[in-house]
Amino acid sequence: MVTFDARAAVTSPEAWDECAEWAGIPTFDGTEFGALDQVVVFSAHADDETLGAGGLLARVAGHGIPVRVVVATGGSERIAELRDALSELGVPAEVEALGLTDGDLKNESDRLRAHVESVLSGCTDRWLVLAPWPGDRHGDHRTLGREVGEILQATNATLLFYPVWLWQWGTPDDVPWARLIDAALSAQEQQIKAAAIDRFTSQLESPSNPSGVLTPEFVLHAATAPEVLIRPEWSVNDAHFEDLHRRLGDPWSVRTDWYERRKRALTVASLPRERYGRALELGCSIGETTASLAERCDALVAVDHAAAAVATASERVADFAQVSVERMRIPAAWPDGDFDLIVISELAYYLAADQWERTIDRCRESLAPRGNVLLCHWLGDSDDFAQTGEAAHEAFRARSGLTQVVAHREPGFLLEVFA
Repeated sequence: MVTFDARAAVTSPEAWDECAEWAGIPTFDGTEFGALDQVVVFSAHADDETLGAGGLLARVAGHGIPVRVVVATGGSERIAELRDALSELGVPAEVEALGLTDGDLKNESDRLRAHVESVLSGCTDRWLVLAPWPGDRHGDHRTLGREVGEILQATNATLLFYPVWLWQWGTPDDVPWARLIDAALSAQEQQIKAAAIDRFTSQLESPSNPSGVLTPEFVLHAATAPEVLIRPEWSVNDAHFEDLHRRLGDPWSVRTDWYERRKRALTVASLPRERYGRALELGCSIGETTASLAERCDALVAVDHAAAAVATASERVADFAQVSVERMRIPAAWPDGDFDLIVISELAYYLAADQWERTIDRCRESLAPRGNVLLCHWLGDSDDFAQTGEAAHEAFRARSGLTQVVAHREPGFLLEVFA
């Protein structure tokens, strides 16, 4: 259910316009469109996609990119209005209506997830996916946005959320300004969007339709205010690490810094067995630890989500035929099979508590009998850490059910091996 009055704005349009934060928001300039094969738009209700991203959809249509619209709820009247609205936007979209219950998606989440997984089963890094912002304080928006977000974490597709009701219930302090992108609509795109919104006559409040939830003030703001998209929190981290690896090559000086080289030697020397059959390294970065591990493993899978890191690591271990480097966002995605050794070094503090718990569970599930898990993390703190290295190790000890067989602690880092 909506936890705000849809007909009463907390912050006036004038107050939104005066926010100084608008000046620092990057724009969606359309240069990305050349790399897209498909745009998929998820809506909790027919009209969400038009209110939240109608201008961008009009621009997408102008570039000839195929659009697929998936609507979770709504009857035939609203779906017909949606088709009319898409026609106004110039979007020859395929519309799929799931027919789930309006206002009750949280209790139909299994069916919803199955539909979303089916739609996204073939997605690639040439897909752009739009979905309602989970923070929009509407239960259906939250449920759908979270389902899409969780599924896409295991892929390389681009996900952007669109807010609908934020401008109604929110204040400037509620806006995740650092994750916003301005679609930078032209005057023509705004006019097209306004015409499309007007097609949802069943939802527009008027003297003849007093039960309509879209007030004239809300519609005016939706049609004329900046159309913004919100990057997922995990995609901001992805962009950060991608940028680091592209700009700096060796972001943490692991090739040259004595602290890093010594820690790497201690890491490999701490492994209880001389050789391992199949190993997994999470967060391989540029592949220096990968190369050291390769000398002790018959097969090694190294993963990282930064494409630049994967490219550099692949070059670094090109002479090791038994090593594969894969682009993967853990814990949502995970390599198949069992592993005799799993190495997690300088990674856990970038994972939120629930992500780290899922990673621990995944490690336990894929660890072969008599296998080892090695953790090594810096004990300092940083603004971009979701948790400290100490906390990550404590959580692993408490949750994994494994036994510590090696422990090495220095003022700067903690290294542990479990079996």
